[in-house]
Amino acid sequence: MPLTRIKGKPTGIKEITLETKDMIAMGFEAAADSDLPKGLSSKELLVLMDLNQWQELVQSIMSTGDSLNNANDIIIEGEVKNIKLPDDNPKGVSTIVCSKTEYYKEEKREKVEKEKPQREDEKHIEQEPKSKSKPKSNSRSVKQKNKDIAELHKKYNGVCQGCGQRCDKKVVTIKKKKGERVIACPDCSKKQKRPNFRANNNLVKWYSQTSNIDEEKARKELESFPTNYALVAFGSVTRVYWSWEKDGKIEALFVNHTGDIFNLRYEDGTQFLTHLDKPKFKRKNQGEFFIRGDAYQIVKTEEIPVEKIEVPERFLNSSPRREKIDEKINYYKQHKKFDRDVVVIKKGDKAELADGYIRYVVIKELNLNKAKVVYVEKANS
Repeated sequence: MPLTRIKGKPTGIKEITLETKDMIAMGFEAAADSDLPKGLSSKELLVLMDLNQWQELVQSIMSTGDSLNNANDIIIEGEVKNIKLPDDNPKGVSTIVCSKTEYYKEEKREKVEKEKPQREDEKHIEQEPKSKSKPKSNSRSVKQKNKDIAELHKKYNGVCQGCGQRCDKKVVTIKKKKGERVIACPDCSKKQKRPNFRANNNLVKWYSQTSNIDEEKARKELESFPTNYALVAFGSVTRVYWSWEKDGKIEALFVNHTGDIFNLRYEDGTQFLTHLDKPKFKRKNQGEFFIRGDAYQIVKTEEIPVEKIEVPERFLNSSPRREKIDEKINYYKQHKKFDRDVVVIKKGDKAELADGYIRYVVIKELNLNKAKVVYVEKANS
């Protein structure tokens, strides 16, 4: 079947596993002007993409200043296939296996520019006289409603009187409970239960590595975050939870409405989905890594003199971006440590750098005498 190219917006997002491969399943509503193949419904589409495609799409959306909630011009190119989905996924939908994603905010600008001459011409058209006065009751009622919400939010300390979720006043509504006016979170307002929160497996691994904690603890912290902190945004696809604690590492958590946690933002602005300084290795089993396609296992972690680290030519020939170096410097100054340790391989009495070149550059710029490193060796060696 030839490739299909459609434009539209996401209606839901979750992580699934197909044949041991982690993928993103995105509910998708095609725009009215999309050229859909015969037999496809614009509102019954499911797009499957791998995690790299998903990260690239999110980065392109965020780079324009948009978010998933208002990204209405996502372009998906892929092939329509019949795929057996896991039991907890929607049935009877057309599945598109993604080969390419695009997001062009410029399309909106082009549309505005095309319409601009017409709007300029309209200035010279005599307008019908406006009514002498508009009723202000609606404006007053909105102001009064906002004032009431603010007062009730303060009275109940921002806590939903239905489920106990702490909320920002922007997301609550006023409901009656036993004859009294109270505040309610979006879930309780819709008379639905708060979802059970589940952390994306890759997010758990990344959080574990960047926080120097084991994966079990990382998962527990992520999945308990929404109930411990405040719901501050509630869109058509995503909800956001925020921590007010200044000494906490996580600032915000991003969740879809089925409870899948798919992104987090640290206090320093680093995000899982837009983290450009990705490690060149990935963890397979506890204590096992892949570096440049080869499997390695952790031997030990220790602090060694910086001059003991040898840097291979492949790193010396690269030029890390200045903003990434400055980001690591600021992180070290704030936390008195790096977000991850430098990875090295023992070579005689030296330690050859295997991963973490930017951190090594920062160590040299800060004139540190010692560096905390993780020694690894080839698996089954």
